Amino acid sequence: MHIRFTRAGYALAAGVAATAMLGLSAVTVASTSALAATNACGHKCIDLSFKVPGRSAILAAHSGLNNYDNTVRLLQGSNGAYKEDFSPQRLSKVSPLYCTKSGQAQQGSVFTSNQCALMKNAGLLYDSTYQLAFNPNNGGPGNLCVGAWNNYSPTNERVRLVTCGLEADTVLIVATRLPGGKITAPGYYWLINGASSNFSNPVVATSAGYFPSDVRWEPVEFNGLKGVDTQEVTGRYGPF
Repeated sequence: MHIRFTRAGYALAAGVAATAMLGLSAVTVASTSALAATNACGHKCIDLSFKVPGRSAILAAHSGLNNYDNTVRLLQGSNGAYKEDFSPQRLSKVSPLYCTKSGQAQQGSVFTSNQCALMKNAGLLYDSTYQLAFNPNNGGPGNLCVGAWNNYSPTNERVRLVTCGLEADTVLIVATRLPGGKITAPGYYWLINGASSNFSNPVVATSAGYFPSDVRWEPVEFNGLKGVDTQEVTGRYGPF
């Protein structure tokens, strides 16, 4: 409960600070985008879909609300649905941004040295990472990212919007290979939650296999040496 309270407290403080800095601009963005959805985000945004149910369905913020703890869903893709506008931020590799080459945490990293050591052992240090911010109509405010409510145990939780940059769960690790020679299909990858406790068998974004539906964080599964279709993601820059 302490962890959850801390996360919520940070989120509230961040929201107050953002409102103070932006004045009415954040309110203006929310109200205008709700009235007139456009494809203004265009190639600033990325459309993420799963191998199953396919590219017709992409990630979306439930009801298009930029609210802390709002669920992230799979919905029919559209050129003009601002609720489907997500922008990748701080695209870089696990090392050297978060961890050293020897598997230690960088100063100020959202990861612990133990997590960095686990990622090193799993061969993930040189995989790319990003945070995926909800960015309606490329107008922001971009303060909420795809993550999990319970940062330290995201398993079997719904994918949600939480404050960017505070915890490891908003760091999404892009992996096509895991220990034991397990791989994804060409053109697809696993979207690993950075708060996974076991990076050899991490928690990854998982679809229900149909849409509309909620997306969840589930332990990775395999069909032989290959991943399962409901956990393999592909992304294309928009508009849809």
